[in-house]
Amino acid sequence: MERFRSIFKKASIFTIANVYLLILAGGVVRCTGSGMGCPDWPKCFGRWIPPTSVSELPINYVAEYSKQGHLAEEFNVMKTWTEYVNRLLGVLVGFLIFITMVASLGFWKSNRSIVYYSLVSFLLVGFQGWLGAKVVDSNLKPVVVSIHMLFALVIVALLLKALAIFESTNKNEGGVKNSSTIKWASIVACSIIIIQILVGTQVRQAVDVQALMGANRSEWLVNLGAIFSGHVFTAYMVVFSTGFLLFQVYRRKRHPFVFWSLLSFLLIEYLGGIFMYRFALPSYMQPIHLTCASALFGLSFYLYSRESNATTQN
Repeated sequence: MERFRSIFKKASIFTIANVYLLILAGGVVRCTGSGMGCPDWPKCFGRWIPPTSVSELPINYVAEYSKQGHLAEEFNVMKTWTEYVNRLLGVLVGFLIFITMVASLGFWKSNRSIVYYSLVSFLLVGFQGWLGAKVVDSNLKPVVVSIHMLFALVIVALLLKALAIFESTNKNEGGVKNSSTIKWASIVACSIIIIQILVGTQVRQAVDVQALMGANRSEWLVNLGAIFSGHVFTAYMVVFSTGFLLFQVYRRKRHPFVFWSLLSFLLIEYLGGIFMYRFALPSYMQPIHLTCASALFGLSFYLYSRESNATTQN
């Protein structure tokens, strides 16, 4: 049993870290416009190893892929390999979640909830892979991209739930009395963060439209109107809800590592947002902004999961 505990903990933490790396990679793909760097799926230009030069492709490759219903662009080696590395990370995450699920079987007799959450996360990775293909087939349709991002967060939540149950059981927290305020503050923070992320994807799409129209970069946010105003409003809500959660955790001197991690990501997210606003949305900040928001969600959900395993009091 101890061997399973050690393997499961290491595998789940490493898997969660790589899921966030995948989210970061997805942000890089988005901000560099590499989403259609590979116009087909699962192969890239019909190959398992993408080309490194346009000379490796047929002369009429754009027309051929257009006939197949794919939005083929002029070959760009950086965009092609950026998208391909993103796909390889997705495959790696799939293998890691499989390993985590296998390790969770050691808890079948003692705590089957760990097995169930691990199993569902593994099944959803398969669905996420299928959804990734639909993202390509839809030529990066915004609603499909948003759903793809949402399911990445669902997978993170399932993995964190399994890890939280393991940690609570390992530390025998079943009899510990914690405030129900922390639990519900976590849920509120998670909900607002998800809304913030989804609104952010719409802002990103609107910015892409501005760029295609040839608008001056300094005018992009000014031209967004209500969409950007909604993003700013939800950003303030994230700060207030997460700040309240941090205050409650600090008062009770619980989960110090999670507290400082949550505080750090909140500061980076907030200051990063100001930086992006002041300096006309520098592309290199966008994936960092998205990853920090996703980390805020994960940490808040982890707090909820840990507190749910304890006896509550007002």
